[in-house]
Amino acid sequence: MSMKSSNERIWNWRQADGSLLKVVSNYKEGTITVLNNTGKILLRKKNLSFEQIKIIEEHFLHIVTKEKREYIKHTPKFDPMIS
Repeated sequence: MSMKSSNERIWNWRQADGSLLKVVSNYKEGTITVLNNTGKILLRKKNLSFEQIKIIEEHFLHIVTKEKREYIKHTPKFDPMIS
């Protein structure tokens, strides 16, 4: 993978099993790539327009942050002193 440029956005996507996926979107190349923790490409979308990438990013971030908020909201507080 090349060095990060101003056309790239990189973020980590934590999975339910605790593993992390790395997501790289590149506006100039028109690509979105998802890699596992060893760097293996799991998904790569090519020939995307700037607008398509922006919509995918916004949708992804909306879903991920909504899921995180719902998880936090519905997760009971753990008290190790109560059994």
